[in-house]
Amino acid sequence: MALLISCITLNAFIGVIFKMFQKHGVQNLPAIIVNYFVCVLTASVVLGEVAIPSDIGFKPWFYYAIFLGFIFVFVFTSFAAAVQKIGIALSTIFQKMTMMIPAVMGIFYYNEAATLFKILGICLAALAIVIIQLPLKGELNAALRKYWYLAAITFLGSGIIDGLLYFLEVEGISQNGDISFVASLFGFAGIAGLSLFVFRRLNDSTLRFGKKEIIGGIALGIPNFFSIYLLLLLLSNGWGGSVVFPINNVGILVLATLFGVILFKEKLNIYRVVGFICAIVSIGLIAWG
Repeated sequence: MALLISCITLNAFIGVIFKMFQKHGVQNLPAIIVNYFVCVLTASVVLGEVAIPSDIGFKPWFYYAIFLGFIFVFVFTSFAAAVQKIGIALSTIFQKMTMMIPAVMGIFYYNEAATLFKILGICLAALAIVIIQLPLKGELNAALRKYWYLAAITFLGSGIIDGLLYFLEVEGISQNGDISFVASLFGFAGIAGLSLFVFRRLNDSTLRFGKKEIIGGIALGIPNFFSIYLLLLLLSNGWGGSVVFPINNVGILVLATLFGVILFKEKLNIYRVVGFICAIVSIGLIAWG
C-alpha cells in the first residue's frame, strides 16, 4: 500500500511542477527533454551503476523501450495540443479514462478476478473521473467537435502506454520493476524529444535550453522516474491491472485536484465534491473486490 500511495503522490506532484512551469515561464519541451535524461541519471543512482546496459540491443524489451520512448513524447505533445484547443478539463478526462484499457486486459485477457464489487468500482471510478473534471455547461463543445482527433490520440496513446507496461510486466519481458528497462525507456524518450526539438527549432527560434528549463527538468525528472518505476514494482508485486490502474488514476486525479485547491486556489465546486465521494467509494469497492 505504501508503494501505491507513493506512486499516486509523485504522479500528482508532477502536475504541480507543470503548474510551476507556467508560473515561472519555463518552456515545456526543453524542460521535458532535460527531465528524461535526469530520469536516466536517477535510475543509475538507484541502481548503483550506469542503468542503461551495454548489451541493450539484446534485451527482450529493447524494441518495446524504443517504441514507448518515442510514443511518450508523441502522446505528451498531443495532450498539450488538446489542452490548448479543447481545455484541460476535457483533455484530462480522456487521459485518465485510459485506466479502462489495462483493467479490461486484466479481467478478460489475464483472467483476473471479476467480482461484482470490482466491476462496480471500475465503473464508478470512470464516473468519478468525468464528474471531477466536468466542464461548465456548454464550455468548449464546438472545439471538442472540431479537434476530436486530439482527444482520441490522447486517450489511445495513454492507453497504449499503460497497457503495454502492464503487458511487459505480466509476460515477464520486463520483470520486477527492471530499472534498466525504465532507464532505457526514458533514454529513448530523451532522444525522441531532442529530435522534436531540432525540428521545432527550425521554425521557432525562441526555443532554448535556459537555466529555468534545466532547473525545471531536474525538478520534474526525479519524481517522473519513480512514478513509472513504482508502478512497475506494484505490478511485479502481484497487483492486478484491473486493480492498480483504476485506483492509481483516480487517486492521482483526486490528489491533483486537492493540490490545485490548496496550492493554486482553484475552486472546489459541487461536481468535484460528488466526484471525490465517487472516487473514494470506487477505490474501496476495487480494493474489497
